[in-house]
Amino acid sequence: MTQFEPLLEVTQILKEKALEKHRRNLDESARLAQEIEQIDELRRSVQADSETIGARQMLGADALWQGWLLRKRAEFLRQAALARAREFDSLAQARTAFSRAEAAKELDEKAREERRQKLLAREADTLEALGTMRRFQNR
Repeated sequence: MTQFEPLLEVTQILKEKALEKHRRNLDESARLAQEIEQIDELRRSVQADSETIGARQMLGADALWQGWLLRKRAEFLRQAALARAREFDSLAQARTAFSRAEAAKELDEKAREERRQKLLAREADTLEALGTMRRFQNR
């Protein structure tokens, strides 16, 4: 165990949280894009249905419905812009968390390698000392 293992655990948890937040923001952006597409599809289908337009226009329902549809679309566009901003923010946070986790991992690997090298050097010194003792005894 190295001194960096607790840091590794914390940075890994923070990275996972940041990635999960970014995934949620991506899902929200996709959901809003789908809502906007559905509204646009409704508008296209109504405009293509020329037989019933006359009756709706005479009643004024078409203007009311079109107004409601435009307001709803504008609201979804506003929400989509906010979701996109959150998405970019969470992407930056996820990148930072990933970089921190990678840095902690590198520190831990470096500490492990240093410890391994020290152990190998100590073993080499021990073997050399044993060899010297054996040569001395054989004289």
